[in-house]
Amino acid sequence: MGRRKTLFSRPGRYLSGLLTALMVGLCPLSAFAQENITVEYDQLRQLLLDGNLDLKEANDSYEATKKNYQDLMEQMRQEQEYMKFLAEKYEDTEDEASYAASASMLGAQVSRLAKQIEAMNRKTRTLTVEENTDSYTMAAQSVMNSYNQMVLNAGAKEKSVQAAEASYEAAVKKQLSGAATAADVMEAADRLSQQRNLLSASRQQVDQLKFQLLSMLGLKDDGTVMIGTIPEPDLTEVDGVNYEEDKLRAVNNDSQVQSVRHSKAGTAAEIARKSKEEAEAVGNAEAEFLSIYHQLKEARLQYQAAADAYESARSVYDSLQLKKQAGMLSQTDYLEGEADYLQAVADRGGAAMNLQQALENYRWAVKGTQQMRQ
Repeated sequence: MGRRKTLFSRPGRYLSGLLTALMVGLCPLSAFAQENITVEYDQLRQLLLDGNLDLKEANDSYEATKKNYQDLMEQMRQEQEYMKFLAEKYEDTEDEASYAASASMLGAQVSRLAKQIEAMNRKTRTLTVEENTDSYTMAAQSVMNSYNQMVLNAGAKEKSVQAAEASYEAAVKKQLSGAATAADVMEAADRLSQQRNLLSASRQQVDQLKFQLLSMLGLKDDGTVMIGTIPEPDLTEVDGVNYEEDKLRAVNNDSQVQSVRHSKAGTAAEIARKSKEEAEAVGNAEAEFLSIYHQLKEARLQYQAAADAYESARSVYDSLQLKKQAGMLSQTDYLEGEADYLQAVADRGGAAMNLQQALENYRWAVKGTQQMRQ
């Protein structure tokens, strides 16, 4: 597949180290020797200000701002559709939920960008550097999040391929000794082919997302840049959100609500129309914020389920290692167990990153990615 022109506690410390190790496994060691730049999550905003030409142009021109917002929205919409496609393609697999969650997060961001463009169409003005940078930072966070999830998935699938290879080789040997049929060998070969295809697709997604993120940041995808990890979600902040208080702030910061409130109304008819439009805008803003709040709560539940599953898988894996040391496991059984464990690690990491993205979306909604100031 070619590059598409689109976007898009102890366990925590353990996963961060594992993710770095998996990144090393996906890239040649020679490339790492040349690396001199690391893209860190908390530096995205400054990197965008330093290197994104579209953002710089947008900060200087209203028309450029509007066009770049439209381009950015279209890129994120395409990435959303791609995530939906992958969720359908890998239905009933461990990847479906991750792709579906990414599509949902991207959809929320597309909706907010659409509202910004609509507000800009109502009131011609050049947006501030802060407002423009907010939107680009929001998009870059989403792409970096998706990239890190794909890296984890690719690492888990790499081990699944090794397990499938060992299973296939064992089936061939058993057939030679009369302990397995040709059908058994064919079934093992099919599993191996499927795992290899999944790994190839994951690696392509890793490459595409890295290219997209570095392009946004104005950096070359030449092997000299490493992308850092996503921070663990702040569970205290997630569990302590005040919906009613935050809803009030989100509605007051909503671009459509502010646009209506700042519109002029002199006659009784104009005042009545403005009141009706404001009530409608407030209702829409409240409904959208409620949806984002529900996404945050759902991501929190999924994170807890994945964290619990990870702890269970870790216990099984510890037992697996003891059995291997005692010579009680075949290489095939060990690799399959290790692959299951790494998938649990990837699921837990993906759920953590989905929760982090949901929290970021909630923060952006409260702040308002475009505040209409007079």
